[in-house]
Amino acid sequence: MGAKMLRRMFLTAGAGVMLAAMVAVVPASASAAPPGQRYTWTAIDVPGSAYTIPVTVNDLQAVVGLYADAKGPNQGFIEQGGRYTTVDYPQAVSTLAFGMTDLGEIVGEYSPSNGDDYGFIDWGGRFTTLQDPMADNVPSLGTTPQAVNNRGQIVGYYFDDTSTMHGFVYQNGQYRTLDCPGAGTGSDPSDWLTGYAGTYLGFVNDYGAIIGDCFEDSGSYYGFIYQDGSYNEIPNVPGASATYICWITDFGVTGGSYLSSDGSGVVGYVDHSGNYSTIEDPVGPYGIYVEGANNLGAMAGYYLDAKGKYNGFLMTQSH
Repeated sequence: MGAKMLRRMFLTAGAGVMLAAMVAVVPASASAAPPGQRYTWTAIDVPGSAYTIPVTVNDLQAVVGLYADAKGPNQGFIEQGGRYTTVDYPQAVSTLAFGMTDLGEIVGEYSPSNGDDYGFIDWGGRFTTLQDPMADNVPSLGTTPQAVNNRGQIVGYYFDDTSTMHGFVYQNGQYRTLDCPGAGTGSDPSDWLTGYAGTYLGFVNDYGAIIGDCFEDSGSYYGFIYQDGSYNEIPNVPGASATYICWITDFGVTGGSYLSSDGSGVVGYVDHSGNYSTIEDPVGPYGIYVEGANNLGAMAGYYLDAKGKYNGFLMTQSH
């Protein structure tokens, strides 16, 4: 499924959740959002899918992500205005769509029949493979683009021949490796909960600010924002035992999900310069995963229902 989804699911593996049609934003501290601000919830559920996981939403309200049907392998999708389009790399066993520009350029990962993983760019159905020259193509590893901005910068991660994860930035045909301070070495990909070591890059905005995670040899990690050569560590959300930052808008607003230290489950959050607002499931403390957002305040993600199915959603501000 890809490291991004697996690390988010790590927060509460197997938790159940039910999501109502309206989700309230509840201030965690002095909130930049008006108290009681409400969002309209729209189900993102590929017809016939076993599960649907939206990863991000662009400024035209197009949602991109992945799903699986009864046959099993993952496929990418785009949803816009209720219309679903499959993203399917030619002759691939599975295709995962992770990022999309406002013009419709898509990046993600595909797996051919040999079990290796490769990155791709999709321009209107014209696919190009992305493979960092430093990557070691062993089964289930390789190169994984996670996001693309409107300037054509692509960020993601690759694994080298020691199974260490490295971040990369790709633009104009050139790859650049980014390794965060304190990054560990020698991942154990068979242990998807705690086995990763190295640098993961997950999102980039149009100003080149990059969201990532740094996984240390000790098994600990920290989130960061990288811009203009500097790594800035992201503190935990107040009341969190673990925080997963997923996105940053062009206005510097960040967000994602966190695991509450009081055991109440996974909660979404938005951070306006240190002013936090939480996004909670109003019917139970089971979990909501806010994977992406756009510059207009819309957010996309997924939840786990009582039957164990991952279901997608799009939240847009109510007026």
